[in-house]
Amino acid sequence: MGDAGGRIPDGVLAAARWAVGEAVPVPADVWRTAEWVAPDGGTALLAWSNEPVEEPFPAPVLTSGGRALAYCGYLGAKGDADLLLDAASLGAEADGLGGCFSVFRAGPDGFEAATSITRACPVYTAEAGGLRFAASRALLAHLAARAAATGLTRPAPAYDVMALQSMVRHGFFASDETPFEGVRAVPNAATFVARRGRPAAVVARPLPEQEPAPRGRKEAVARAEPLAEALLAAVEPFRWHDRPLRLALSGGRDSRLIAAACHAAGVPFFGATHGLADSPDVVLAQRVAAVLGVECRVTVDRQRPGAVVVGHPVRRAHALVRMCEGMNSAYEGVNRWAPFDPEPRSSGSGGERLRGGFLTDQADLSPDGVRARLKTVFLAQSEFLTPDANAHAERHHAAWVARYERDGVDVLDKLHMFYKTGRWLAGSHTATLMNWAYYHPFLDNRVVRAALALPVEWRMTEEPVALALHRLAPRLRDVPFDGKRWRFETERPRSLRSWPGWRRRATPPSTAAAGFNWRKSYGHDLADVFRAHILDAPAELFSIVDRKAVERRLSEVPPRRPGQSWHLLSLSVLLSGTWRTPEPTDLPDIEVPLPARE
Repeated sequence: MGDAGGRIPDGVLAAARWAVGEAVPVPADVWRTAEWVAPDGGTALLAWSNEPVEEPFPAPVLTSGGRALAYCGYLGAKGDADLLLDAASLGAEADGLGGCFSVFRAGPDGFEAATSITRACPVYTAEAGGLRFAASRALLAHLAARAAATGLTRPAPAYDVMALQSMVRHGFFASDETPFEGVRAVPNAATFVARRGRPAAVVARPLPEQEPAPRGRKEAVARAEPLAEALLAAVEPFRWHDRPLRLALSGGRDSRLIAAACHAAGVPFFGATHGLADSPDVVLAQRVAAVLGVECRVTVDRQRPGAVVVGHPVRRAHALVRMCEGMNSAYEGVNRWAPFDPEPRSSGSGGERLRGGFLTDQADLSPDGVRARLKTVFLAQSEFLTPDANAHAERHHAAWVARYERDGVDVLDKLHMFYKTGRWLAGSHTATLMNWAYYHPFLDNRVVRAALALPVEWRMTEEPVALALHRLAPRLRDVPFDGKRWRFETERPRSLRSWPGWRRRATPPSTAAAGFNWRKSYGHDLADVFRAHILDAPAELFSIVDRKAVERRLSEVPPRRPGQSWHLLSLSVLLSGTWRTPEPTDLPDIEVPLPARE
């Protein structure tokens, strides 16, 4: 949209249409596209979808009363899109709805783009050439803005190299920056507002106020009830489909809670799990399914005697960077595009939202302990990065240290929601939405708001989640987890009457398959691939990392910090630009030896 209300140049609109094909890793021949342009040509909404033309999937653009609306993700109830179209305040209306979404609404006076509380469906913004841009893909906003700034019809990306320093440390962004110059992510629960003749603004909306801690067991049970009710509402969209939900089950507490909500709501579902046949995740997923009386389908990881067969790391990095726009590391795997499958799917992804985010593994809550964790989030591996990169990170670190002085330990929960959920998880969430009718109940707007209303010091004990699980599926009470007990009963049960059940919840013994992770436990074959491709990276990479430190790190076999090798490989692919070319198909699979069985 033009800042003075002028007509959008035809060349910029043409470039934006071209940029959709560059930014969205879906073949153009499967798209359903739609456009809305204001009568005076000053505002435009371009949308696309690869979802089928059938219920419950919406049209790419919905219109009413001179307005147009498009949304990413899914809304919690049929009819919610109409509410958003007609609402006086887009953001305020969105805050009361269920689902996991971002919303774009255009009208004669400009446009608004709003994130939900988790921003797992992101909004990216840019301004250039007197125009404002908002998009669900960072590259799309960037290329359209570059066209407006340069006059080129097919501009190349320009990278914000210093912003990539966080990727080196952790493999995701711990800020609202992106890999592209001039593009920023809109914060959680915020609206980017662009009105004719007025400066664009990001309007933050309030997060839920935390209630006092419960006093006693009876009050705790009552306080967990709204969370359980929100989870029951969050699984209702599964009913919109004519087939059962495929739920990714593991040995953990999060996917188990989704299974419990589906069971309590009477939603048809089956479990699906994968791994080595005797891994605790596979064994416990089958046990959970059996208790609830549902099927559990097991896919055994591809392997040969003594080894796991994995795809070539460069192919993995290429696909990851293309799908996640350089904002995730190839240490994480995401699916490539495939023809859309309308089978409803879900998982326990995002469950940390209910359990305190980074507090779930923070033992030391003293001021020194929290400050040390903040330093880890923003300044880890400082000896590995250049002085300029460390100075860039220090500004983000200082802002959050100041916030800790004001908000206390809650900063570790908000940090997780803003950056781990809102930046790291957003990439894989986008990838799943391109392939399946995928739902994330733990990212549901109402579920997260119900959780954030509970005091973070209580949520970090995991008792609210345990109470919700017991309310929804009491028969799962004594099925153990893989690895750890509930945090509130790590050392002992709450009462003498609880001892028998506490003993039954003892975690299963570890097996050789339990701790094996081929991404970490690799040998010389993978190490040689990392060295060859990272050390041949564009010079921009070595403006944020010290080359000699990289060489020392890559010489370690087995590696002390394997994740960092994956992060650097991803940045090498990003900065080289090869991710915008077809994925290489001539790179062989690699065998990673399995650990010896005792």
